[in-house]
Amino acid sequence: MSDETTRDKILNAASDVFCKKGFDNTTIRDICKAAGANVAAVNYHFGDKQKLYYKVLSKWMHEFVEERELREAMQAQTDAAGRLRVFIRSDLTNLCAYNDPTGTNLSRTRMLLREVASDQPAPEVFECHKELEEELLHPLIRELIGTHVDKKAFEQACIVATSATTHYFIMSIHDPTIRLKTEEDLEYMTDYLTAFVLGGLKAIREKYNA
Repeated sequence: MSDETTRDKILNAASDVFCKKGFDNTTIRDICKAAGANVAAVNYHFGDKQKLYYKVLSKWMHEFVEERELREAMQAQTDAAGRLRVFIRSDLTNLCAYNDPTGTNLSRTRMLLREVASDQPAPEVFECHKELEEELLHPLIRELIGTHVDKKAFEQACIVATSATTHYFIMSIHDPTIRLKTEEDLEYMTDYLTAFVLGGLKAIREKYNA
């Protein structure tokens, strides 16, 4: 078994175990058992449990983009409003009960949000999150609000554009009854939040263009 294969097996096993048990309740031995590897291999490839956890979180963020072909889906849209809708829909997919019976996406998103919102987020996890937003979200926000809007207002607009789905996610944790149960629920909420965010961005554009 090559070093690369060993590393991938450990990372994939850790992804499953962390998702099911959380960081605190997961041990390195749990991961080794699931990966068919030994503790020395984990230490060699990742250093310790905390560093392995950070790698898993970064892996999840990239998977949310790659597995849903988010870049391609956004590029296929002819305008910024369409790309925004695709972005919001992808976020909301993590709250769908009908296509996530085991709650894997919900659990992963909860853990990612907890880490990004912590007082001292892991640098590589935070940077990964930041880079994905800068690549996928920021260009279309700039297109929607215009080049005349100053840097501070632009940065605030980017925050606002993601706050609606973030708040909806937090509410769904405390009230599972509002989780999206059907594809129709997903499409309805996607349209609703897209209209809400577009309305706010339009108001910003008009304010700074007055």
